[in-house]
This record gives sequence, C-alpha cells and structure tokens, in this order.
Amino acid sequence: MAAQGEPATTSTLLNAGNPPNPIIATSSVATVIPVSVPTPNPCTVWPYTCSPTIPNGAVSSSAGAGNNNVSSTVTGVPSGANSQTGLPSKPPPKSNKTVTGPAAAGIAIACLIIGAAIAAIVFFLLARRSKRKQAASFQHHLPYNGNSPGPEKGAVVAASPMSGAVSSNVDNLLPPPAEDNAIKTEVSKVRDNIKNHVRSYYHLETVPATQLKESHLVGLATATGMSASALTGIFIDPSTRGDAIRLFIAWVAMSRCSGDRQPTLLPDELSSLATALPGNNGANAAQAALFSKWKTITGALLNQRYGKQVQNAPVPSRSVAEAIAELNTFLAPFVVGSVDGGQRHRNLEMIMSRSAQLAFLLFSQPGSFHFDFTGQNGAMVVFPALLQVVGDQAETLSPPKILWPKEFAAEGGL
Repeated sequence: MAAQGEPATTSTLLNAGNPPNPIIATSSVATVIPVSVPTPNPCTVWPYTCSPTIPNGAVSSSAGAGNNNVSSTVTGVPSGANSQTGLPSKPPPKSNKTVTGPAAAGIAIACLIIGAAIAAIVFFLLARRSKRKQAASFQHHLPYNGNSPGPEKGAVVAASPMSGAVSSNVDNLLPPPAEDNAIKTEVSKVRDNIKNHVRSYYHLETVPATQLKESHLVGLATATGMSASALTGIFIDPSTRGDAIRLFIAWVAMSRCSGDRQPTLLPDELSSLATALPGNNGANAAQAALFSKWKTITGALLNQRYGKQVQNAPVPSRSVAEAIAELNTFLAPFVVGSVDGGQRHRNLEMIMSRSAQLAFLLFSQPGSFHFDFTGQNGAMVVFPALLQVVGDQAETLSPPKILWPKEFAAEGGL
C-alpha cells in the first residue's frame, strides 16, 4: 500500500474492481487511512465499450503489499466477437438462389415428354393384353381338317372372374363344348338299351304281311335309301326281323334327336323353335354363327332343368308319348304275347327319355349333328352313324366328323 498522499500504483489500479480494505494493521495502533475508490475501467467490464489494446488471451498481474497478494485477470475478447471492436460478429447473409425462367420451362417440357411416354407404354400393354384374351376365347379346340375323325375335345378351364365382378364377354360365361367321349357314351347307352329291348320283348315267329302297313315305313325308307316294300320283307323274314326292329326303334328315337323329324325329343318349348330357325345345316355362314351362339346360350340357361346331372329331370312328355305311340302301332304284331305290356311300355319310355337327354346334349353344343342311316354295298344299317356337320366355331365340316360309326346287320345281328 502506498503512503498517504502518494499516487496509486499499478497494483492499486488492477485491484480497483475489488473493494479495498480500509483498515490496515501496521502496528499495534490501527490507523484509518482514507482510500479513494476509482471508477471501474470500461475496458475490463462486459459489455466492452472501448477498444483496449489487450491481446487475446488472459493477462494477469500481481502486486504484493505486506502479507496480501492480490491477483487480477482480464479476460480477452469472447469467442465470436470481432477482434478489433470486441463486439459479436453478425452472421453472413444467406444467398437467395432461384431457378431461372428458361430452366423451369425445360424441366416442365421434360416432365411432359416423360409422362406421355409412360402413358403410351401403358396403353400399348393394355391393348395387347385385350387382343390376346379375345383371341384365346375362340381357341378352345383345334379346327377339324376333315382328314381324320378329328381330335378329342379336351376340357377347357376358364379363368374365374374376380370376386363380385361380372364379365361383359358372354363367351366367358358359357360352358365349353362337351367332350367327344361324353357324347359317345350317351349314344352307346341308347344303342345298348335298344338291343336289349328287342331281345326281351319281340318274337321271331311268322307274321302275315297284311298286318304291316307300308305307310309307316316311308320315312325310314327315305332315311336308309331302301324302298318301303323291301323293308316290309325284312320285317316279315324271321331271320332279319330282329335287325329290322332295332333299326326302326333307332330311327324313331335318333331322328328326333338331331331335328330331322318333328316333333323332336327336345323340351316342348324348344322343339318347334329349334327346327324353325335357319342355320342348322351351315349353308349360310352368318346364320350358322348366330344359330350356334343361340343354341349354346339357350342350352346353358336350361341346363339346370334338363341337363343330365339333374336328378329326376322333367321329361318332355308330349314328344316321348308320340314316339312311343308310333312304335306301338307298327311293332304290335311282333310283341311277345306273354310279356307284361306295362313293363315293356316302361322300358320303351326309358329308352325315349334317355334319347331325349341325348337330344338336349347335342342341342346345347355349338356344333350341329346328323344321324346317317344309309346302307353300304347292300348291307342294312341297324344303328346309325353320328356325324358332326358344323364345327364348334360354326364352320361347315366337309367331310363331316364321325363321332359314332355305323353298325351294319352283319356285325350286330341278334
């Protein structure tokens, strides 16, 4: 401490921020010495209001007086402050970068071109998929070339539509055509039933020619290419009677299955309409296509009522009754007398009902069919051939496709 009246030293200035101790013991007698307190230096107190020349970092000085050591520290410019002024530095201004007009136009044109290209690709893929689906709906079966009995029809699995959606394409809703083997099986059943019926209910004894009416044989004569009188002689002869009766029953039944005779064995609501509409013979391509589509759609709608899979399906009673009445009228002289008439009638009814199922099966197909009763080289047919004359695509088959061959008397005699 400087004596009274002496100027303040450097230590006094550095300790100006701390209040001085006015009482200093120098001896046993305490002497009060007035000390002036200087104003704090603005260069050493935050915020700085002057421009000190103190370098960055910390400067410390010390002075001792007596037993007291006084230490003072001056802190430099804080981090982020201007090195010259000691004030905090302002952040640099942010740059304002924008897209120019030509660049924005170029980006818009590029996006437009890319969008148009994507739309064109999607349209092309959808169009090609639609064409493939339409072409596949008409390729269920291989076309028949006429050089062979034709390929067997295979089962076609249709893709199921999405749940809750109904396809607008009618072809996807129609069942595929029946396999050839399914049609042959039904024909075979009728053929065997007729053969067993003749063996069980008709005799081979002599019958006078006067008991037969040739007028009942006119239609059969036209179908076989034989005369009515020649057919009468075959019925009279006991050695050929069995074959003749088989032929007559097959003609009554099968000619009503293909629409060659009226009334057909089809359900009453279809019998007259099916034969009245044009296109059955395939002579006109447009009419054949329309007739084929109508048959397939009608068969699909009525299948639950008249189809084979329906148990106790309703029998077209009128047409069956007329066919049985025609058989009874002509075959009465040949019936075994001891046979129960009711049992024979029920057997005939079963044959006609099964023939009616075959008639509906053929009707519901897209193609058209014909039973051929003509003989060959003088041999008489006892069961006709089944021919498909119009294909599944409504095309005329020339020559016709043979589904069931003819059976001649020499091969199928009793």
